[in-house]
Amino acid sequence: MLLIANMTIPVILAIALSLAMMAVAFWTWFYHDSKHRDLDSWIEYGFSRDTLHHVLIYYRSMGIAMLVFYVLFVVSCLLLEAEGHQLFVTARGDPVHAGPIATSFFALDLVLRGGFFDIMEHFELTVTAVSMNRALRWFVLYAFVFRIYYGLTLIRIVVSFVWMWAKLRAVSKQQHADRNNA
Repeated sequence: MLLIANMTIPVILAIALSLAMMAVAFWTWFYHDSKHRDLDSWIEYGFSRDTLHHVLIYYRSMGIAMLVFYVLFVVSCLLLEAEGHQLFVTARGDPVHAGPIATSFFALDLVLRGGFFDIMEHFELTVTAVSMNRALRWFVLYAFVFRIYYGLTLIRIVVSFVWMWAKLRAVSKQQHADRNNA
């Protein structure tokens, strides 16, 4: 309790957001299997507009959750910076204060690195001129949690979406073939 009493609201928000991202990533990773089976059976046994509607609602809800975490991460970084934490540096290592746009691009860079894994690291591709201040180990960990949340969630969405799209396409072709044979 003493540890929390000495923390400021932006730090508590960052910790809470980290825990929430880890919980949602874990939940998505494991709940997604049961939801994927449900969607798969809906497509297999009852292909209709209603089935397609359920599939799209599911993916839309996952996309909204990702957008909410993106916005909350950017706001959290801005609050931490306003509190005086030196979160960002330039490529040369000089401290820099990033405003809302630079912070948004930094978060987008983390999202893309989470989605493309080591491709951006390997080829040293960036979206923004600011980098994280690696001297703040807690911020490096916070950014890692954000990045890994997107990586895990995007893997699940892409694999599932391709699977669902292939299933929908196969069922649709089968229905067209059945109509043409009748």
